[in-house]
Amino acid sequence: MTIHAEKRPGRGREGRLPPLKAIEAFVVAARTLSFTDAAAILHVTVAAISRRIRALEAELGVVLFKRMHRALKLTPAGESYAEKLAPALEVIRRASESVRSPPRRNAIKLSAPPAFAAHWLFPRIPHFLAQHQGLQVEFDTAVDYVDLDGGDIDLAIRFGSGTWPGLRSEPLLEVALYPTCSADFFARRPPPLTASDVIQYPLLESSLQPELWREWLRQLGIAEPPTAQFIAFDNFHLLYEAAANGLGIAMGLDAIVEPYLEDGTLVRLFDVPCGLAKKFHLVTRALDRERRPVQAFCAWLTKEAAIWQNRHAIAADLTQRPQRSLLPRRLSK
Repeated sequence: MTIHAEKRPGRGREGRLPPLKAIEAFVVAARTLSFTDAAAILHVTVAAISRRIRALEAELGVVLFKRMHRALKLTPAGESYAEKLAPALEVIRRASESVRSPPRRNAIKLSAPPAFAAHWLFPRIPHFLAQHQGLQVEFDTAVDYVDLDGGDIDLAIRFGSGTWPGLRSEPLLEVALYPTCSADFFARRPPPLTASDVIQYPLLESSLQPELWREWLRQLGIAEPPTAQFIAFDNFHLLYEAAANGLGIAMGLDAIVEPYLEDGTLVRLFDVPCGLAKKFHLVTRALDRERRPVQAFCAWLTKEAAIWQNRHAIAADLTQRPQRSLLPRRLSK
């Protein structure tokens, strides 16, 4: 049989294997004839499936699918390619299983943002280990979100809206925002009398969550002046260390900044916290959630979060609260 493939310009990479994730996306999409179903099976977004397949088509220089309205059909080249690839992927799967290390029956690996791990999670972990002797907890504290479908991560804590396609997400902690600074920041300058005065000072922010200051200002009805000075840091730990050293006023994310407030390194400026739509979420793959060590950790973590949350209730009606300064008396004069 002669296959007449619709040609696309290739990249001139003869002999080089296409990316395995692109091949996997193609094989699953070819089997289901649905990018949506393929995305659900591989725990990625539909857009990710589409990008991988387009990249594969560009790599090969052929069109593999006919994309029709609400339908997907393999081209002759796509049919031939899928027929040859499916057995090859099965060989790879079996070979991988034959050498894969035994499952970590008494261990879990958790991915969490570095500052959240250091300031909120790590102080509580010894209590979990004391209650579950023999169970090990490993950590991945990369700044970027890890791909839960592509490694040995069992569960993750993520900050966002809670929508991560193909993954199970449960709200863990709500958060509140409020400005913070070092205890002696206003020793040589006049302190702010109202919340609107804060924008006259250097404002420290996280480059990963640059919307926090804007959201606090928006909720209090404060216009952001074009002359506002924002200084960005790539993680919350550096952000609060900079504030502790007097570089400016930092937007406090309560679950992370709390240790600095408790030891007096930082102080809150006003008793006007602002809530966020974003929250910390507990994220897992559906199958991992059924493992007993993961179940035990999730149950413990959810309980710890509830205890913390009960002590840090966020005001429901922010507009009725006075903008009362919380600065020490000696600084607010």
